[in-house]
Amino acid sequence: MREIDVLLDEHPELSLEMVEMDNRNRMAQKELSLYNDHKTFLYKHHKHPIVEQRKQYDDQLAELYEMKRTSPDAFLKEITNVTQNIRRIKSNINKKRYKDENEKASWEKNLSQAETREAVLKEIIGK
Repeated sequence: MREIDVLLDEHPELSLEMVEMDNRNRMAQKELSLYNDHKTFLYKHHKHPIVEQRKQYDDQLAELYEMKRTSPDAFLKEITNVTQNIRRIKSNINKKRYKDENEKASWEKNLSQAETREAVLKEIIGK
C-alpha cells in the first residue's frame, strides 16, 4: 500500500485510472459471482456497460471524423462546446445546484458522455 501511495503522490493522474479499474473489477466480480450462483449472466437482456461505452465511442469517432472532413469550422466549434459543457456540468455538480439525486445522476451521466466526446476529439486532433 505504501508503494501505491508514493506512486499516486508522484503521479496523481493515475488515481482516476485506478478508480476506473476498481469499478471494472467490482463489476466483473459481481457478474462472475452471479453466474457462479445462478448460472445466468447479469447482462443477458441488455447490453453490458463497457460494450455500450465502446459503441458510443466508436459512433462518435466516426461522426467527428466526418465532421472534420466536411465542415472544419463546425468541428472547431464542437471542441469549444464540449470543453464549455464539461466546465459547466462540473461547476453545477460541485456547487450542488441539483434539486434531487436523480438530477445529480443525470448530470453525472451527461458529464461522462461529454468526457467521452472530449476523449474522441483529442484522439482525432492527435492524429
